[in-house]
Amino acid sequence: MNKIRTTCEIIVMILCMVLAPVGASDFTLEVFGNANMDDTVDELDIEYVQGIIEGTNELTELADANYDGEVDENDISQIELIINGNETELTILDSAERAVTIPKPVEKIVVLSNVHVEQIRAMGATDRIVGIDTDTAGISGFGGPLFFPELMDVPIVGSYYDPNYETIVDLAPDVVFTLASWPPLPDEVQEKLAPAGIKVVGLEFYRMEMFYEELATLGYILDTESEAEEYINFFQSWTDRIDEVVGDLEPDEKKTVYFEGGGKYSTYGGSGPGCGVPSVVRAAGGNYIYDDVSTYFFEADPEDLIERNPDVILKLVSVGDWGYTLTNTSEYEEIRDELVGRPELALATAVQNDDVYIINWGVQGDARKIFGVIFQAKCLYPDKFEDLEPHDFIKEYLETWQGIPYQGIYIYPYPPE
Repeated sequence: MNKIRTTCEIIVMILCMVLAPVGASDFTLEVFGNANMDDTVDELDIEYVQGIIEGTNELTELADANYDGEVDENDISQIELIINGNETELTILDSAERAVTIPKPVEKIVVLSNVHVEQIRAMGATDRIVGIDTDTAGISGFGGPLFFPELMDVPIVGSYYDPNYETIVDLAPDVVFTLASWPPLPDEVQEKLAPAGIKVVGLEFYRMEMFYEELATLGYILDTESEAEEYINFFQSWTDRIDEVVGDLEPDEKKTVYFEGGGKYSTYGGSGPGCGVPSVVRAAGGNYIYDDVSTYFFEADPEDLIERNPDVILKLVSVGDWGYTLTNTSEYEEIRDELVGRPELALATAVQNDDVYIINWGVQGDARKIFGVIFQAKCLYPDKFEDLEPHDFIKEYLETWQGIPYQGIYIYPYPPE
C-alpha cells in the first residue's frame, strides 16, 4: 500500500484508526462456527450450539456455522468439519464486516497489497499466490526481488487502488485479498468479480486492534491454523514483556512524546476517533502530547509544542526501502541534525536530554505498527528495558517468518543500554 509512500503523513492521515492496546491477547475469531466467540473453533463451540438449540445458551452472531439463517444440528456438523479440516466452504466476517463464504481448500490466491503477502508468507502459503500487486512487485512501493524473490515471476494484477479485473478473472483465484477500508472497497471489487465466482476478502493488518484476529482468520482461510497461532505467539511474547512493564508505570512516570511525520511539524491528533501513531505511543507506555487534538493530521505550532514540552521526540521517515537496504546512518543523521538544530526547539526537554530518535517506516508503518511498540518502548524507557533488544525481534521476524536475511538500520540513534 505504497501509492504515495514518499508522503508518509498523508498515508497515516488516512490510516488513522482507534487502536486497542497492542498486547491484548483476547480477541474473537471472526469465523462462523466460533459459537462461543473466543479465539478458536473447537469442541466447546459444539457444546455451545447444543445449548442454543436446547434454549440454555444465548444466540451469538457466529453460531450459524453453515450460514443458512438457522442454528440447528447442521451447524454442529459444520463445526465438526471445521475442527477436522474437512469443510468444503467456510464463512468468515472480514474486516469490512462482510460475511464471505469461501470455497475450501483455498489453492489459488490473488493479493492486492504487500501487507497480505507478508502474513501469507509467515504462514507458509506463498506458493498459492497466483497474482501479486504492484507494490509487492516493487513497481509502485516496497517490495521487489530483494524482499519477495519467490514471487517475481507471478503475474501482476494491478493494486488495491486500481485492480486489473480482467487479469484477475483470467487467473481464476479462489480468493482475492484486498484492504477493507481503502477504495475501491471490498464490495466494489466483489461486484466486479462475482460473475466469475471469485470471492473477495477485506483484511487490513495495519490496525493493531484487529491484528491478531485477522491473523487467526487468515489461518482458518488457508488451513494454517497452527502456523497462525505460532505467529501470534511470536508477537505476543514480545509485546507481553512491554505490557508487564508499562502497565505498572504511574501516570507521572510516563514519558511525554511528540511524534513527527514526514514534513516539518507534521503530526497526528490523538483524541476523538484516534490515530495509529498515538496508539503506538500509548502501547509503548508514552503519553502522547496531542491527545486533546481530534484532527487526524495537522501542522503543529512550534510555540504550542514547546509549551507541551515533550520528554521524547520521535520522527518517522521512509528511507532505504523501509530501512532494509541502509548500511550507514548518514541519512538519519542529516534528518536528526535538522530537527535538533531548530532554534525554537533548543529548550525542549527532549532536545536538552538528547532524547530525539529517527524511526523508519519499516518498524512503524502499515502492518508493522506493532513493531513500533517494541522500538518505541526501548526509546522511552531504556533503563526499564535493558534486556529488550528490538533488533533481535526484527531479525527473528525477517529470518524465521519471512525467510529473508536480516539486514538494515531502522532507528537512529540506538537507545542507550
